[in-house]
Amino acid sequence: MATAPKNPTPAHRRALLAALADDKGRVPESTNTRVQDAIWLAHWVTEVTNTGRAAAGARWAGYGGPTFLSINSRGRSALLTDAGHTALHAAAPEGRLPEGTPWPTAMALHHDGLIEFRDADATVHPNDGDNGVRGPLYAPYLTELGRRLATGFPQAHRTPQTV
Repeated sequence: MATAPKNPTPAHRRALLAALADDKGRVPESTNTRVQDAIWLAHWVTEVTNTGRAAAGARWAGYGGPTFLSINSRGRSALLTDAGHTALHAAAPEGRLPEGTPWPTAMALHHDGLIEFRDADATVHPNDGDNGVRGPLYAPYLTELGRRLATGFPQAHRTPQTV
């Protein structure tokens, strides 16, 4: 019997980040079945109907339609280190990460597309502008993907729907 992974592998991360980017949080259908099985076993996704209702309860109520895997709060948490979690959840309302966010944390968040670097005019830059001598020139801000990770999806806040 397979055991649940404790931390996501690069393949698990790709699937979870792709689900995070989807408006309904869906894991892409093209995701390898081994990856799907692993993220399901780790409880990083939930099987839901097209309306976002839990598939198990919907089936019990007679639902026979399509289902898909959707990233859940555990899956969102699995994408972050403790430092990443702290930085994302401490972002200012306009999305700026706190001063003093460690460079490795900012780089990891940037690599995953969760933050972007902006100058004082809000122009987005491909990196923080640090040339190794003067330090970073641009500040880290949450992207839409980063906001989704920090706050969840709209369907997480909807009232329950019927099948």
